[in-house]
Amino acid sequence: MSAIDLEFNEIQGNILGGFNTNVEVLIGLTADRSRTSDAARWLVDLAPDVTSVADVQEQRNAIKPLARGGRQLPITWLCVSVGSEYLGILREDIFVRDEAFMGGFRKRAPTALGDRTDPNSWVVGSTGAPLDVFLIVASNDEPAAQQWADQLIASAAAKGLRPTYRETARRIDDLEHFGFRDGISQPAVRGFDAKGDVGPGYFVFGYERDPGDGGYTPSGDPSNFLRNGSFLVFRRLSQDVRAFRDFCASKAASLVGDWPGLTGQHLEALLVGRWPSGALASSSIFSDPGRQPNENAFNFLDDMAGRNCPLGAHIRKVNPRDGPRDEVNVPRLLRRGIPFGPVVEEKPGADRGLAFISFQTSIKDQLEFLTGKWMNSRLRPGPDAGHDLLVGRSTTTRSLRISGPQGPVQVSDDGLQWIVPTGGGYLFAPGRSALRRMLDPLPAGVSWRLQKAVSLAVNGLFEMLAIER
Repeated sequence: MSAIDLEFNEIQGNILGGFNTNVEVLIGLTADRSRTSDAARWLVDLAPDVTSVADVQEQRNAIKPLARGGRQLPITWLCVSVGSEYLGILREDIFVRDEAFMGGFRKRAPTALGDRTDPNSWVVGSTGAPLDVFLIVASNDEPAAQQWADQLIASAAAKGLRPTYRETARRIDDLEHFGFRDGISQPAVRGFDAKGDVGPGYFVFGYERDPGDGGYTPSGDPSNFLRNGSFLVFRRLSQDVRAFRDFCASKAASLVGDWPGLTGQHLEALLVGRWPSGALASSSIFSDPGRQPNENAFNFLDDMAGRNCPLGAHIRKVNPRDGPRDEVNVPRLLRRGIPFGPVVEEKPGADRGLAFISFQTSIKDQLEFLTGKWMNSRLRPGPDAGHDLLVGRSTTTRSLRISGPQGPVQVSDDGLQWIVPTGGGYLFAPGRSALRRMLDPLPAGVSWRLQKAVSLAVNGLFEMLAIER
């Protein structure tokens, strides 16, 4: 089999296909550590119900008529993932040499991601309720999704997996709560997308990253469990919509002397890098021009200094395209996030935000690198880029330089935050066959045990050095 021949019947559908349904029920389970074999049996029995890429491809068109009021049986999809710590308990032979995954979300969030909220207060994955198993139940029919979620929770509880988190996320016409279109720009994956140019090995284990490299799977997998799987990162990010809009309106008013006519809406767009419609934001475009054809067919070759779209705008931090950068390859993610909570106009005081979900084959070199070295840095994609005021985290006051009609202006966040991390987890979404093999005997011999001991020691050393820095 060629490395580019993707096994669509094995790879979970939310990884490459993306569910993109109207409703997703997110479920977090915490395991009774004394009932490991029962939990493993439950996962094995669940394998046939897991939705594959092939299922999504086959059912994508069939699921749409229901969203338009069609009359047919509702289609419901399922994604299953296992927490990094719990995976090591279920399968002792899996010891991935990715220090982020091995270290776990609670340890890495404060340093690598800049999430400094108290883990004891997290809504999901808190200290007392680790995120051992994470389920995503997706459908365009909410009653069907809720019914299946009820059944899954009941069957899991019977096997020692108690529900510690449940939340229903709903799409808002492809918008996030600040009002901007989300998920517009995604990597095009070779072997899956028609014009794919990014190797599937960056998102699914066992496949090539670069042509002819033989397929990417990190050492520490003697039973070949990783193939067709992916690391899932889940971050629950609460959004204070009123605070963000009030800040931008106030800042725009304070800059009127340096930038006559600047509005809060224009400043919001410049911080994001796009208008709410998805159109590219520019200092010289004063209102949303609306949906554009070929909305992703642009680069920053003609805006290397950020005179139009600020260097520190969110979209330039996560995908600099052909703009300035000091890295040859800036890592990409497959993002499958979805909003939770009611829109601010319906319930102003309610908790709302984004259930950020991404897939990658190295959390350290993809999600953490992109977050820590780009979104949380004021130096990228250029020395005067400034901070990502939308999502970036910092222990100091964040600021961003924007080129105005009368020269550059500096926008400081005044120590405010409008996105607050409220938990999450680092997890592994296995291929369907791997899930079926969860109860297989451990491989014979001691070589893999010695490799694991060395790997854990190296990971421990890296963690210690990170803490000392």
